[in-house]
Amino acid sequence: MVHVPTIFDWLATMHIPAPVATVALTLILVLLASWAIRGSVARDEGVVPSEKFTFRNVMEILCEGMVDQMRQTIGPDWPRFAPLVLTLGFFILVSNLMGLVPGLTGPTGFIDTNLAWAGLSFVTYNVAGLQKHGVAYLKHFLGPIPWLAPLMLPIELVSHAARLLSLTVRLTANMFADHTLVAIFLSFPAVIAVAVPWLVMGLGLFVAFLQAFIFAYLTVVYIGLAVEDHH
Repeated sequence: MVHVPTIFDWLATMHIPAPVATVALTLILVLLASWAIRGSVARDEGVVPSEKFTFRNVMEILCEGMVDQMRQTIGPDWPRFAPLVLTLGFFILVSNLMGLVPGLTGPTGFIDTNLAWAGLSFVTYNVAGLQKHGVAYLKHFLGPIPWLAPLMLPIELVSHAARLLSLTVRLTANMFADHTLVAIFLSFPAVIAVAVPWLVMGLGLFVAFLQAFIFAYLTVVYIGLAVEDHH
């Protein structure tokens, strides 16, 4: 997969792979944003909302929306998974937004980093299922009827592997296409390069939030399916 030129290409000449450099920059931005929000919450003692439209307001709205989804989907155990799901969603969101900045790209433009995040989601929900149900969780892969187990086992294994693949490919394809489209329009003549990209970036901003939400929400759904009581 060919990526549009970015400042990370220069770092690659210094033997710093672009995926590593983008993840490091994203991590710094996430930590700075978290530090800023934590400072705001500490000043207001966590109970007084800001009177203005601020970054903290946006994050609180996003977090509250995802927490509601976790309550409904996972149930009483949702607080155990909230730190992972919210961090994963925020990290992917920052990564997506980085790709909208000309000359930059985010980790979500690389399939290997997306595969790592999808692998984290995959391992999390399977471990959660084993912790909740023990060895009985493995019966989920055998189906409800014992004599159908030889047929159901490969089907279930393929189904779960497809989750890993779909999380990876969906995020990679959407963000790569969005970032590439912006870069193409920026290379056009001045009038087009100034006017059109703003429309594309507006759509890209929506896609950045949407893809981060979808990834986090699907992780919540998979955890919910793993920890639910099977009858």
